[in-house]
Amino acid sequence: MRRRRADPDPLKQASRSVALRVGATTALVVLLAIVGAAVLFDRQQLAEIRGRTETTARTADDVVDAPPGTWLAKLTASGHEESPSMPADLATQVAAVGPDVSGQTSFTADGRSWPAWVDRRDGVSYVAVYDIRLHAGEEQRLLVSTAVAGGLGVLLAALTGLLAGRRAVRPLGEAMELQHQFVADASHELRTPLAVISTRAQVLRRHLAADAARDPAAGTRLAEVDQLVHDTQAMADVVSDLLLSAQLEHTEQPAERVDLADLASEVVRSLTPYAADRGVTLVDEGTGGGGACTVDGVGPSLRRSVLALVDNAIAHSDRGSRVEVRSSGGDGQVRVDVVDHGDGVEVADVERLSRRFSRGDGASGGRRVGLGLALVTQIVRSHGGRLEVTETPGGGATFSLLIPAANA
Repeated sequence: MRRRRADPDPLKQASRSVALRVGATTALVVLLAIVGAAVLFDRQQLAEIRGRTETTARTADDVVDAPPGTWLAKLTASGHEESPSMPADLATQVAAVGPDVSGQTSFTADGRSWPAWVDRRDGVSYVAVYDIRLHAGEEQRLLVSTAVAGGLGVLLAALTGLLAGRRAVRPLGEAMELQHQFVADASHELRTPLAVISTRAQVLRRHLAADAARDPAAGTRLAEVDQLVHDTQAMADVVSDLLLSAQLEHTEQPAERVDLADLASEVVRSLTPYAADRGVTLVDEGTGGGGACTVDGVGPSLRRSVLALVDNAIAHSDRGSRVEVRSSGGDGQVRVDVVDHGDGVEVADVERLSRRFSRGDGASGGRRVGLGLALVTQIVRSHGGRLEVTETPGGGATFSLLIPAANA
């Protein structure tokens, strides 16, 4: 079984984003074009209908010579007559036209509005009515054809945007690939000489420690060599973090069942001497009676993330203070809390602290985490989880890992 990535490929995301933006823009343009075409069509048709009904009414002398799509009615004092094909409801309304109606008008029948023109000559009223069903049919055909063409245009635009997006981000992807490969190669190549330097520095320290009893000046040199050993180890940690970060981005490591509670206890046991040397009490508070703390993940990466949080808490705790580590499970997730009572951290600084080699400001007390917190965030996200940072009551910061629990 292999661990699936929780975060999608950013380059594929960029390609899809370009395609969606192009498709959405094209869809908006097509929609505006359809609306504009419908409005323009209505205006032109209404003007044409008005002219047709007016001409028909002014030139009519009986009801049988109406042009196609138009009905005629002749109203006199003795009665009325209309085109045989005129709907009955419409004919009833036309017959009721009063002597005060003249020029452009309309009738409502069968749920439609029928444009008409009334012309009065020599005591006779000629009413020309346009069959609005013809206009509705033409308008519907226009809208359907425009919508089909617009839909095809949107699909073609989205496809073009997707292809263009891939072409646009391909050089960026290649550059990122080269960058990550360089980081991985450089980190890998640096590990061996750093290990050699660290070994030689520790051998030198042992010699100086043996000479310190006989030569007082050796004590000063011993302190400098101790700092050299510490700096070498710090550099090796940075190189290891860089290498792990590159591996997380480009490899899928085998997943296994990991008990985060046991892992956290192991980290506490490992760092207890280091914490004691700094005057900090490191406490493993266990699971607190919660549920199972098993997750599917990569053990070494998860251990590195917990270790980084505990190490960061110790580094920002005052002498005589405590750092508590507790684990809990429930609601489909496993939680590991690392609680310190040191400088504290502003919630607004969390995003900044998640970047590599970042330093907080303001109330965060300049808390600096190097690659640590950025790497923790990357590891947790690759396991489908998240990192939460809250303020510890009474001062300090609580860093919490939340990772989906393994299926039973």
